[in-house]
Amino acid sequence: MNEIFGAALGLFFFVCSYLGFRAGLRLGMNAAKGITPPPLKNPVVAVQDAVNEAKQHGKQIKADDLFAEGLKNILGFTGDIEEEEKG
Repeated sequence: MNEIFGAALGLFFFVCSYLGFRAGLRLGMNAAKGITPPPLKNPVVAVQDAVNEAKQHGKQIKADDLFAEGLKNILGFTGDIEEEEKG
């Protein structure tokens, strides 16, 4: 069992290294040609853009309501069990 796990883990690391090398080589070749990669978006800006696009398309976003309800439940948790509260 350990041999199979070790072989699978070794194969996984080899594939990850190979894919990383290819991605880095591609970026380096493009940089040598003068092609710059597109700049990364700030995650906050990306989420705000997605929310604005969804509002423009008339979709109602309920994620904020779900997040607020979950946060309220987390902050309001006292750790008491209902049976202990009654008795």
